[in-house]
Amino acid sequence: METKQCAGCSKDFTVEKADIDFYEKLGVPTPDKCPNCRLKMRLAFWPFGKFHVRNCDLSGERIISIFPPKAKFPVYKTSNWYSDSWEVPALDYDPDAKFLDQVAKLQSLTPHPHQSGAKNTDCDSSDDAWECKKCYLCRSMANCENVSYGYRMLHCRDSQELTYCFDTEESYDCTLCSKISHIKYALNVRDSFDSVFLYDCRNVSNCFMCWNLRNKEYNIMNVQYSKEDYFKTIAQYDLGSSAQVENLKTEFNKLLQTQAVHRINNNIKTINSTGNFLTENKGCRQCFFLETSEDCSHLFRGNTNKDCIDSIGLLKCELFYDSVQMGEGYNVKHSMFCTNCRDSEYLDFCIDCVDCFGCVSLRKKQYYILNKQYNKEDYEKLVAEIKEKMKKDGAGDHFFPIKMAQTGYNLSLAQTYFPETEEGVKKFGGEWEELEKTESKGRETIPFPDNTKDVTDDVVTKALVCEATGRLFSINKDDLEFYRKNNIPIPHLYCDERTMRRLRLMPFATSTKANCTFCNKEMVSYFPPEWGYERIACEDCYKREIA
Repeated sequence: METKQCAGCSKDFTVEKADIDFYEKLGVPTPDKCPNCRLKMRLAFWPFGKFHVRNCDLSGERIISIFPPKAKFPVYKTSNWYSDSWEVPALDYDPDAKFLDQVAKLQSLTPHPHQSGAKNTDCDSSDDAWECKKCYLCRSMANCENVSYGYRMLHCRDSQELTYCFDTEESYDCTLCSKISHIKYALNVRDSFDSVFLYDCRNVSNCFMCWNLRNKEYNIMNVQYSKEDYFKTIAQYDLGSSAQVENLKTEFNKLLQTQAVHRINNNIKTINSTGNFLTENKGCRQCFFLETSEDCSHLFRGNTNKDCIDSIGLLKCELFYDSVQMGEGYNVKHSMFCTNCRDSEYLDFCIDCVDCFGCVSLRKKQYYILNKQYNKEDYEKLVAEIKEKMKKDGAGDHFFPIKMAQTGYNLSLAQTYFPETEEGVKKFGGEWEELEKTESKGRETIPFPDNTKDVTDDVVTKALVCEATGRLFSINKDDLEFYRKNNIPIPHLYCDERTMRRLRLMPFATSTKANCTFCNKEMVSYFPPEWGYERIACEDCYKREIA
């Protein structure tokens, strides 16, 4: 192992022997920042926290985008970006200027699409959507239909407020769930239906305020009822009342603190791996939210990757290093938002590119530097010269500077997991994005009705004020119909604020030592101590107590 002092937080950290070997294989030095500081900076490049109403800078069309009206670069509606109606700008390399400053200049000149994704229908207000239909203000999903306000979903339909959900139908406010139907207010639930307020349940139906159940029905607070008594009892609760739902959430959380058994991690069919929320992985070290991957290290979010390190949001990638939200590529470093690229470095939103260096918004190109084409010999010679100059400038083998992040730090995924104040962000060179004031749009605002049955049709013409952020938001006709049909109170928070709170139900960034409640074995826990969970179990004890 190698022990170093983090250049970001000044704390000591260690680099494991397996990672040192990996860095040597890639020909890069060991990192100068600890894993959390590295992750924090990469997450700052992932826009999150607000959808913006703005115009396409090419056609003038009104669009909803993750990029603000005053973005650092032109923003085109995605269909326009893929058209042949504009030319990609290019720069001549200046040996007297810092290379990444030149890439930043190129980024500022080059149009970006207003969203990522493909093969969608009526999903122009969502981002990172693939083969989806009629999805509204969602992020990171595939094969979904008629879903609103969700994040990272696969094969979901007719639902709202889903986070990390798969094969989910007609459900609301669910996190880390799979193969569920007609479920509300659930965390870590599978193969279940027709239930409300569930935690860590499998194959249950018609259950209310329950935890750790397996193969049960007609339970209330883990107590068995007859079918008749079950429906008679839950009829006493008015789930259309916001006040009553909030009281139930508080009561349920107390039950989770004192009664529920919490498995030390959420890893499934994973061997020789460390981290949390891992599924079918092998030989992965300190990874989180990762599926079907092998021999990866320090990855956050990904699926079907091999031999990748220090990256976030990878899909079907191999030999990737220090990259953000990449898909289907090989041997790529220091890049972001690219698809099917190979043998390249410092790319921003490039597609089907090979042997490119420091390029932005290119498609199907080879031997390009700063968006300018070279022959193979001149390309390789110039890249070697640039890399040598970058090492002398102290910028070699580092990710893009924080000034190239697409949005302010407070509107990135980093703020969800590593919250900072405006002053703190500016200290490390980041930017803070000012939000609109409540009164800025001149729209009529209304108080929140407590009960769904009291909501009138004209609510869709009014504005609501988020109780946490003060930002304006509204509900549309589809929302109102969904709330009425499912007896759900109107939410009191802006949609991305709701999503961020659900994400925080899956902690991972900070680990602590804990002892198994049952056998006293020492373990690594990701549950924050302030959550007050009294019964945390190692995997063996969890299986004995729950399975």
